[in-house]
This record gives sequence, structure tokens and C-alpha cells, in this order.
Amino acid sequence: MIPKSDDRGIQDGLTDDEELRSFGYEPQLDRTMGLMSSLSISISCMCITAGIFTTYAYSLGMIGPVFVWTFLVVAVGQVLVALVLAELAGRMPISGYAFQWTSRLINSHYGWFVGWAGLMAFIPGFTGLNFGLAPILQERLGLTITPTSTLVVVIVVTLTQLIINLIGVKLAAKINNAAAFVAELGLSIVLTIILLVVGFVTNPVQDLGFLTTSSVDGPGFTGALLMSSLLAIWVLTGFEGAADLAEETKMAKKQVPRAVVTALVVSLTIGFFMLVALTMNIGNLAETTSAEVPITHILRGALGTAGSAVFEIVAMIALYAGGLANMAAASRLMFSMSRDRMLPGSARLSQVSRRRSPAWALSVIALMSVALITVGTYLAKETVGLIVGMASVGYYAVYALTIGAVLYASATKRLSKTSSFNLGIWATPVRWVAFLWSLFVVGELVIPEANRQTALMAGIFFLIAAVWYVTVLRARLTRGQAGIPRADAPH
Repeated sequence: MIPKSDDRGIQDGLTDDEELRSFGYEPQLDRTMGLMSSLSISISCMCITAGIFTTYAYSLGMIGPVFVWTFLVVAVGQVLVALVLAELAGRMPISGYAFQWTSRLINSHYGWFVGWAGLMAFIPGFTGLNFGLAPILQERLGLTITPTSTLVVVIVVTLTQLIINLIGVKLAAKINNAAAFVAELGLSIVLTIILLVVGFVTNPVQDLGFLTTSSVDGPGFTGALLMSSLLAIWVLTGFEGAADLAEETKMAKKQVPRAVVTALVVSLTIGFFMLVALTMNIGNLAETTSAEVPITHILRGALGTAGSAVFEIVAMIALYAGGLANMAAASRLMFSMSRDRMLPGSARLSQVSRRRSPAWALSVIALMSVALITVGTYLAKETVGLIVGMASVGYYAVYALTIGAVLYASATKRLSKTSSFNLGIWATPVRWVAFLWSLFVVGELVIPEANRQTALMAGIFFLIAAVWYVTVLRARLTRGQAGIPRADAPH
């Protein structure tokens, strides 16, 4: 049972800004978002429709229709993770989310690596979404698709997202609200229902047993099934995006935990039925898996060219909004870390523009995204796999490191019992299962030989963090020249 947030919303009678000051920070960002905007940020960061659109072929080709059931297994693990993160968001509603939480639960030395993992999640995350959008957009515009043309489109899309975010969170929130509730929820639900009706009622081409069909037999089945679960592992992330924009949310202690859990539950429900609906409309499995774009092949067979086009438009809107939201989340994390002087160039990166947006952080995030997509385009064997894989390693590393910090803080009595989102007697078992689950997924993402390139890139990313920590940051932290305000004790 999912606990409800405390309707008092603000602890001890403090306003949002007063509460932020209690953590040692003066309000700098524009606090304009309500519950719906907070919810739309997390929904867009997850981008479930677009995620399925871009990764469905991978899992279907890995083992066949039976992969849809792995979605529910991953969903259970992710709900447990979301409950732990929501509890922290109800305790410490601060931009920079996991970096801030773990710095207070353990120390800023530990928080540095968690924050760096968060950057590895959000930056490749929105880069991958833009990379997924580019070929669909090019096809719709009648452009020739080449690696270079795709790179150019990704750069242009990234620049438009940068401009919107620089204008301010109010405009970005309005766009996200429209995309999340009209396209990601409304149209996705309608299209899923239509596909279910076609697949089960008006033109069934398979019976329900088709969902247990496997294209792999014998000793390779278990490995293939685990790898096919990567669709769910990839797309059921980003629900914590609302927590990263907590300082721009009204009544954040109350609203952000609700947004985190609700976004995940709603998105995973839509996602599962969408997978079932798509799979039940596969007429010929071999023909579908060999198609250039399997999901488009399914949609054209079930809905015709016009129906397929509508789904592609929904996916494009969701991809763009997801990139916009993930860029915003990445910049708030970078801003929060720079505010505590954790990054090179922190003085610049912690500055806020006249429109009260972290302009320097946004610009650097966009530049890093362009660099990543350029490297991926010309040096990686499989660009989308590399980028999505890096993002997934980052997300699950954050989950494991954050939940590990909660377990440590709880065991050492460093964790207060006050949260607007309380797990009560279920707190300890939920935390342990969520922790073990996160560790398992990290292993699945880096150990298999097929994921070695992703593991290498993630390793290089963390090596950079280690070099900066050893050569500069550790001394800064020891001297008290960096890190969270020391007057702020663990929460």
C-alpha cells in the first residue's frame, strides 16, 4: 500500500523559502510549479511512450513476446525504489536531490560520487531521447538519414531546448504540462486502448498464449530473458525528476513525493498495457523482427498508415518534452553541486540569470550533450545503446548509492523520523529490497559481454570523478571550502 503524504505539507509552520534557508541556502530559483507541473516533470523525464517506441525492437528481438512479463518484475523493483526516494524528498526538498540527500546522510565526500552518477544519468538520458527523436523527425520531413544529418538534427533540437530552459522554468513547465498530459498520457492511453480492442476484439491475430512465446530455447533462455528486461530497466527511470526541481515547486515537501510515486505508477501502468497491445498485434513474428522499424510495422498492420503516423507524432512530442525535462533536471543538479563548490567552475555554474534560471549550468549541460552525441556518432559501434546504457548505469548507481546511504544513516541513528511521506513499519524491508534490486540491475547493466562498451564508458566517467576528487576536491572538502553547509546536520 502506497502511503499518503502528510496534508500539513510544510513542517513546523515553515514556508518553502524558510525551510530552504534551514538547509543553509538562500532561495534563488523561481518557485512557480504546483503539483501538476511537478508531476509532468517526472512523467516527461520517464518518457515511457517514447522509451518503448525506441527500445521495443531490442527486447522483442532478444527473446520474443515473452519479454513483456519482465516489465512487471522491473516495475515492482522500481516502485520500491520510488517509495524510498519519495520518503527522502518529503524529508529534504532540495534541488540536487540525491547529491544533497546523501551528503547529509553520510558526508559530502560520498555525496560527490552520487551527484556525479546523477549527471551521468540525466545528461546521456536527454541526449538519448534527442537521438531517438532525430531519425523520426528526419523521416517525417523527408530528409536523408545519415549519421552526420542525425547529429545535426540532435544539435538543433538541443539548442531549442536550451533556449526554452533559459527563458525560465515557467515556460518549460507549461510545455511539459501540455506534452505530459495531452500526448504522454491522453493520446497514449487512447492509442493503447484502440490497439487492445483491435488485438483482442475486432481483428485478433494472436491468442493470449502468444505472450508466452519465446524465440530462444535451451540454456540460453535465462540470459536472453534477463537481457530482454533492459527495455523496462531503461524506461522505468527518471521518475525522481520532480525531486531535482524541488526548489521551484510550491509546497515541495508535500507535492514532490506525490509526484515521484504517482508518475511512476501511472507510467508503468500505461507502459505495460502498451507493450501487451503492441505485441498482441504482431501478425508474423519473424517478419516483424526483421522489419526496419518493428514497432512501425506493427502499428501500420493494426492501425494503418494514418494510425501509425499519429503514434509517431505522440512519440516525437514525448521525446522532445522528455529531453526538455531531463535537461532541466541535469542543470539543477549541476547548479546544486556548484552552489556547494563541488565542480570546476563552480562560481559560474552556480549563477542564476535575471530570469532565475541556472543559465551557465544549462549551457554547460547542453555542451556536454553535444560532445557525447558527437563521440557516440563517430566512435561508438551502437550509439543509442551506448548512450541509453550510460544513462541507465547512472540512474541505478544513484538508486543503489542513495538507498545504501539511507540504510547506513538509519542504522547509525543519523536519519530523523520526520518526513511528509512516511513508510512506517515497512521502511526497513522496503529499503533493503530496493537496495538489493538496484545492485542487481547495476550488475546486469555492466557485467554481460554485450554491455562491455557501456561499462567502459561509465568507468571512464567515474574515473574522471575520482581524479577530480583526489587531486582537488578532497582537499577542498577537508578544509571546509566545499560541501554542504556544515551547520546543516544529517536529516
